[in-house]
Amino acid sequence: MWTRLWTRLKGDFHLAIVVMFGTITVLGITPFAFFRFMVGQRAIGILDMLIVSGIAAGSVYAWRTGRTVGAANFMSVTYSIGCIAVAHLAGLPGVLWVYPVLVANFLLVGRWPALLISTLAVAAITASDAALASNLQKVMFVTTSVVMSLFSFVFASRAELQRSQLEAIAVQDPLTGAINRRGMQAELEIAIASSIRSGIPLGFLIFDLDRFKQVNDSFGHEAGDDVLVQVAELVRRSTRVNDRFFRLGGEEFGLLLPGANTGALWSIAEKLRMAVDGEVQCRGRGITISIGAAPFRPGESATDWLARADAAMYRAKRSGRNCTVIDVRTGDGDPERAASSPGAGFAGD
Repeated sequence: MWTRLWTRLKGDFHLAIVVMFGTITVLGITPFAFFRFMVGQRAIGILDMLIVSGIAAGSVYAWRTGRTVGAANFMSVTYSIGCIAVAHLAGLPGVLWVYPVLVANFLLVGRWPALLISTLAVAAITASDAALASNLQKVMFVTTSVVMSLFSFVFASRAELQRSQLEAIAVQDPLTGAINRRGMQAELEIAIASSIRSGIPLGFLIFDLDRFKQVNDSFGHEAGDDVLVQVAELVRRSTRVNDRFFRLGGEEFGLLLPGANTGALWSIAEKLRMAVDGEVQCRGRGITISIGAAPFRPGESATDWLARADAAMYRAKRSGRNCTVIDVRTGDGDPERAASSPGAGFAGD
């Protein structure tokens, strides 16, 4: 149980933040609430328990549904409203709670929403004579709040930038710039959900460089890497903005093609095959690819869909290479389509 919990928190940064603040709130504020009741400050004690209950509910909601953005927004607003209320009821000691709340806002929600929520909270507290009795206290409070907010804003900005860069590195193949298998799964889930919801067709294309081992054996791995880079650059020039390009491993690549029906898949695959045949070379010798493709069938899993495209690609290999095979079977035994145009690839197996 604990292993699964820890694994999930490691894999979802925003969920970890939400759960962490929920836990800190419950453990940190609950003792104060009991203390309020003990010294007769019943109203503030009830308010503290309401804050704890609201934050705990937001954390549980995020954990159970995975909807961390809505939960974080709710928690940020709850923190801020609670801070304003405590400051009005408890006076200057209650104002001290605003500083951890400012930090929490910038870690829980986006920088600009956090700035808006924090500004409104600071303004509401400053306007209260019950919270801040003198103008000097108000000036000092606003000044320290602005400094705290600026530090939090800068920290949140840098953390968001670094996290984005790390996430990009984690899902990007360093040689070709294509998305790796780790990033492909998320892209497939999004594309499949969108296709099912909208009814727009979806296609996947897998291609493999023919006899690529001979390139490495004849000219070295550096030459092989140059071929992979040439192919990747050609694919990016030839595809649309919404298409997704993956490196599946070694010399095998994939293309996710939103809006591509069987006819479009055929056209795209053949144009790509002929472009590689005509433009990509290694030391003056042509490079060819074998392509397999499959349109998405509603109801099938991503694994089954990719398996059909992969099997089509191996049929293209067995058909003599430098050709395209598209699996258009409906499950009732309809045959696949194929086209062959032998290229100037390396001879032999």
